[in-house]
Amino acid sequence: MRQIIGPAILALIYLLAACRYYPGQPLETLLATGSHLARSLPVAIATAYLVVLVMRKVSGATPAWPGRAKIFLVIALSFEFLYALHHYYRV
Repeated sequence: MRQIIGPAILALIYLLAACRYYPGQPLETLLATGSHLARSLPVAIATAYLVVLVMRKVSGATPAWPGRAKIFLVIALSFEFLYALHHYYRV
């Protein structure tokens, strides 16, 4: 059960972080969030895939699916933090 709760909480935090909120404009919020996810998910998936490949090469063992999900979500949350800084503050 613990193997499912951790990734589920990380996925919820990821979806909250990926939300691009426009006050008073729900359609704009939905479209911007969908567009953002369509552009950012491939980068996070590819990076997580590369990390898993490196882990397999170094340790000789591939992480189980809950471990892969955690790796992906941690990488995706890290990217979301950087994307949010760019979106809200134009840093």
